[in-house]
Amino acid sequence: MAADMIAEPALIEAIMHTRAQVDFLWQFFVTVLIAIFALFFVYDDKVALFGYPARVAAILGISAFAYINGKALINTYGLLDAFLVQYRADYGSQGRFEDAFFQRFVLLDHDGRPNMVWFTHSFFMIVVIVSLLARELLHLDATPRERKPTVDGR
Repeated sequence: MAADMIAEPALIEAIMHTRAQVDFLWQFFVTVLIAIFALFFVYDDKVALFGYPARVAAILGISAFAYINGKALINTYGLLDAFLVQYRADYGSQGRFEDAFFQRFVLLDHDGRPNMVWFTHSFFMIVVIVSLLARELLHLDATPRERKPTVDGR
């Protein structure tokens, strides 16, 4: 092994750690997505009371989250690909591995992942914008709901 090469166990550990980071970022995105949709659909009556300035502020805040999370995912996928390229260059000769491992680990790349991240995060934002600014579209076929009386009878 040349002195300037990263040791194989260290490189594999870095790859696995980076994959765990990708998983964490996706889990974080999905958790926030579920929480926001719960807000919109479970607490629909409360969200309906938001004025347009509050709705725009919510859209800006959620957009900032989606952008930051999306960029973090794309950068982490880029780092993961860089580790895999380095692994292939230093240790990736096909004869060292079983075919399935070679195909699913050594040759793995994430070229399409940035597009997938931008698609999922953009679609999420479209749903948020429609949910906050065009609430009438969500209730076109709905019959008007009766308000339940509160404790004081109103």
